[in-house]
Amino acid sequence: MTAACFSSTARNTAQAHRLEIDGDRIPSFRHGIRADTIMPEERRSKAEGITNMLSQAITTQHLLYASLGSAEYMEFVFKNPFNVPQTVTIHSDDPELSVITNTEEWRYFKALTRSPTALEENMFHLEEGAPGPRVYLRPKESVHIPLKYQSFLCDHTMALQVQCRPEFDSDRAFQKCDLIFCENHVTFRAEDGKPMAICQVNVEPTPHVVDQTFRLYHPELCFLKKAIRLPPWHDPTGCACYPSNVPGEPQDVYLKVPGSPSPHIKMFFVMVFTDKWMAAPSQIWQIYIHFLERVDISCVTGQRSCQSLVLRGKQAVRKVKCFSSHPKEIKVDPAGVFVLPPAAVQELQLKMQPWQAGSRFLYVNAVDVEQQRLVTAWLLCLNVHRPVLSKAFEVCVPVGGGRGSSRKITYTNPYTSSRTFLLRSDHPDLLQFKEDKFQIGGGESYTIGLRFALSQSPGSAEILVYVNNLEEKTEETFCVKVNYS
Repeated sequence: MTAACFSSTARNTAQAHRLEIDGDRIPSFRHGIRADTIMPEERRSKAEGITNMLSQAITTQHLLYASLGSAEYMEFVFKNPFNVPQTVTIHSDDPELSVITNTEEWRYFKALTRSPTALEENMFHLEEGAPGPRVYLRPKESVHIPLKYQSFLCDHTMALQVQCRPEFDSDRAFQKCDLIFCENHVTFRAEDGKPMAICQVNVEPTPHVVDQTFRLYHPELCFLKKAIRLPPWHDPTGCACYPSNVPGEPQDVYLKVPGSPSPHIKMFFVMVFTDKWMAAPSQIWQIYIHFLERVDISCVTGQRSCQSLVLRGKQAVRKVKCFSSHPKEIKVDPAGVFVLPPAAVQELQLKMQPWQAGSRFLYVNAVDVEQQRLVTAWLLCLNVHRPVLSKAFEVCVPVGGGRGSSRKITYTNPYTSSRTFLLRSDHPDLLQFKEDKFQIGGGESYTIGLRFALSQSPGSAEILVYVNNLEEKTEETFCVKVNYS
């Protein structure tokens, strides 16, 4: 039975019941009681029941499987059941389910879905402030109403919106569940405002493909501004490319996201479309933004710097351990698991020894090891400077076979008492020391043995040699330029 048949039958029934209810003329012989003895609540309940029955009679249901960002096209056959013309208003209760009123868009989706039905130019009349588009129908005329469902929302509570029915499966001991994400309605109203037909679209979500995942870190309570570059886009169909403005040229997608307190994580999806009417995303990006407490640190390469962090306890006792994104450059004290009582304050000591100059971001996370949850996170904004050079040397190392090359440089103890020194290098893969630790008397000299690794290709490299004390404070820095030839 078509929707038009439902509409015709329902409207005649509605008129009969409406006359009976509006006039309060409920025959007493039908139930063996007088009409004036029926309570207003009972009359209202009966009226609501009749209204629900009429609504169900004119409702056509459609189950739709939809994925994130993809447009689902459908056509609803609507017939004017009256012998007089009607101007029908079409209203959707959800903006994700809409009527396609643009003829070019309608033609595009019909071609995309290979729908053989006819297309009518300028069929809809749009008025500002109207509840929806309007269409004029002659008596008994039928039309195909193009509808499009497209959602850009993906909520983690989707799995919670499950309607379960307690049916027992003999093979598996669990309840069967019907996953119905949402119900959307398109109502067709006559000129007097009465509903003539209802299209109910039940949407069941389906998984979507994530092409790329980005994980970004940013200071808390600050706007994130990030540009993600798309590769050069070539459209084989010859149509206009979106979002590329010049064919063959890269395009940047700019993100601006408001900040949140630490350690909040924001997750959202970005959909990239290459067709004008956005039928389906060409790429879907999943983006995580970690908002962390910012700590600005200025230090020098090769030298150990210390920084204190404060970790505050909350409502319950936690067993916490701290982890660093660069464990070779950042050591956290305490290094193991420690107990964080409620409302307590735990001081953490960071010992940093970076080897590359410039601005960098590093991370320290405090994790509840029992609950496997993040307690607090810090974003370390390092501004690392190059040290002052004491001496510079230039060494030539042959390329190819052999056992590498050895050189010697001299270091003099500037103190009057005996001291112990440590040798460090910013390129341990290219340079090794004969001894990493040595002790000399006051004013005496020590010969540092250098061993350069082999290279299979010509070139040059600058290697910094640090002479540090036992507290990893730099006493002197040498620069060795190595020429591989």
